[in-house]
This record gives sequence, C-alpha cells and structure tokens, in this order.
Amino acid sequence: MSVQSPTPMPAPASVLAIAAVLARFQGREEPGVQTEVFDLREVWAQITDPRDRRGRRHSLVAILGLVQAAVVSGATGFAAIRHWIGAAPQHVLAEAGARRSPRTGRYEAPHPDTVCRVLERLDTAEVDAAYARYQAARLPALYDDPDELVPVTVDGKSQRGTADGRGRRARHRLGAMLAQEGIALAQFDVNGKHNEITAFIPLLDQIGDIGNMVISADMMHTQREHARYLHRRGAHFVLPVGGNQPGLFDRLDALPWAEVPIGWMTYDRGHGRQEIRTIQVMPAPKGIRFPHVKQVFLIERHFLDLTGGPLSCQAVLGVTSLPAGKAGPRRLAELARGEWSIENRDHYVRDVTLGEDRCRVRTGAMPSILAVMRSHAISALRLLGFTNIAEATRWARDDFTHPLIALGLT
Repeated sequence: MSVQSPTPMPAPASVLAIAAVLARFQGREEPGVQTEVFDLREVWAQITDPRDRRGRRHSLVAILGLVQAAVVSGATGFAAIRHWIGAAPQHVLAEAGARRSPRTGRYEAPHPDTVCRVLERLDTAEVDAAYARYQAARLPALYDDPDELVPVTVDGKSQRGTADGRGRRARHRLGAMLAQEGIALAQFDVNGKHNEITAFIPLLDQIGDIGNMVISADMMHTQREHARYLHRRGAHFVLPVGGNQPGLFDRLDALPWAEVPIGWMTYDRGHGRQEIRTIQVMPAPKGIRFPHVKQVFLIERHFLDLTGGPLSCQAVLGVTSLPAGKAGPRRLAELARGEWSIENRDHYVRDVTLGEDRCRVRTGAMPSILAVMRSHAISALRLLGFTNIAEATRWARDDFTHPLIALGLT
C-alpha cells in the first residue's frame, strides 16, 4: 500500500494495512508466520545511556523514540522537537515508553533540558553503528534475489548550521545510501572533508555484510586500498578517475576511445537545456596499476541550449571491478550516476525539507544525532510509499500517531 497524500488519522483497517507494509521491512509477517522481530526500540536499547543510574526518570529508549518521532513529523530544530514532545498526547507517550507518574497515573513527557543533556552526551559512533545495524538487518527484505547487485553510493555532507563564524568549522559526515531506494544505510563523523578517505572503511564496516554491493563514490575515494577492501569483502566498485590518480588517469586517457563504439546513450531535457550522455566501455588494459579492475569506461556529457546550440561538455574516465557479464554499458551508466542519488535524495531533502543547514544546534553530539535521525526519518517515510518528503512530513503532522506508524512503534 502506498500513502499518496496527507490524510486524517487512518481508520483501524488503514492502520492495519500500513502495518502490513511495514511488516515486510521490519522482519515481521502476517499472523501465523514465525519470523524474527527487529524493532527500532531494540536499536535504542543498544545505546549506552550517559546518565548516572541514580535519578533517571525517563528511559533512553523513550527519549530517543520521542525525538525520532518529532523529526519524522518535520521538526527541524530543537525548539520544534521540544514543542512536539511537550504537546504529545497520552497514548503517544505510552507507545513511546514514557514514564507513568505513580501519583497521577498519567504519562509524563521528559523535560526539554533532560532531552538536550542526553542528546549532547551520547556517543555518536555508538548511535551511528546502532542505526546502521538496524538498516542492514532490513536489507534482505528489500531484495528478493540474494545474488542481485545492490547499488550503494558514498558521499560526504557538511552541516553548515554548525559553523559559528568565529573559527569553528561546520561538522562533516560521510554517508552511505541505497542508490535506487533512497534509503540511508550508515553515517560516520569525519573531521572535515579532507578526512573522508580514512572514514570510508569504518563507514562500510558498520553495515556488516556488503557482499554483492556495488559502491560508487567521488574521485576522492578512488584509492587502491579501498578497492582491495571491497574485493576482500565481496563487494564491487564503480569509481571515477581524476587528478588524485595521475598515473591511472594518463593510462586511461591514452586508450583509443575514438575506436570504441558508444555502448549506451541517454537524453534529458529540463532546466532550460538539453543533455546528451554517452558511455563507452572496454576491458581493462593489461598492466593497469589499480587492483581488481575488470572494465574501464568513458562517460561524456554534452550540454546544449533548447535550440541545439552547444553550451559545454564534460568527460569522466572510470574503472569498475564488475565484469562485462555482470554489468554492460547501460548498467555501468546507471551505477556511475549513483553518486548523484545521495545528493538529491538525502542531502538535499535534509537541507531543504528538514532544515538541517538552518539548524543552529552545535553542542556535543546533538548535531550528529539529529543528522542520522533525519536520514532515518526520510527512509521510513519512503518505505511507506511517499516520494515527496515534504508531503510526507505534512501527513506525519496531521496526527501524533502518524510518526509512530512510520517508525513501526505502534
């Protein structure tokens, strides 16, 4: 079932239908089928609570559940999150596991100061790893064929709102996403964009089994050690080649591309221009000094105005560990465009729809925690059938129960 537009609170039958959709992605099936249940609350239960055991009134699971639900509803900053939690009705607090007052019998929302202190003090790496394990556990439900190639794109993103204009640089995170589905798999804090290279392997280690994944990334990650690592773990790569590998670039640039036929071509028209994109593919030449390369390719993009006049041209050389039997020119062209998917389907949505760049939260672990929660909110709403995340957050705001439905907490 796909949710097409904002609606009032679903009737019980609709809730059950949505729950049936979620069951596939959360390890559950229809009644009578015995399968392992992997609940999002189990993810939060794996995270170490930074508070002293004495004096805890609200569990970490309840606090994180309420914050994550608020983010699903489109809360773009801590003030909006605080308002959503404070306004949550009794049944929502109960579903989230909030504390019940022994005196009044009513469920109590955690105080905003408590929420803030907890988020600031959490171990970011531990939170990222817990969410990554959860997403990795759901992968088999997304792909019926265990031998199917799974395109994954890796790219970094700066959180511009965390820069303070007084010398503090913006936080930077490296992320991995299912390119076709637009579902975030893992994130990892890095100390600036120039340190993305060292974060590549720890990021993918969070996912667990990456066999049959095809990793695409920008030229920064065209590294021999990355290629060896992916080969050891049964994964493939499709990587562009540029100035950071001058010897490899010169070797590919000298190949007789003029004699290689165009293997696939696409045409797009929009944004006041036309684009013709071609790819030429050939077997890896002998003596290429890059490990596990099976094919090399040249992608050219020709930009024309609407009357057919030339505007510009771009050319990209690349290498892949995929043999021709697994990926021909058309498939390689699709995989090479994977890097764009994380920009358009995660980074752009986090900035424009969920206001990440406008968020001025800067203290402790909170910017990183909110970043991984925004990506998870986008993924959860996509699994409900939404393609427009702005519309999805409006649906989530229509009723306090809707975010819990999206997260599988009700």
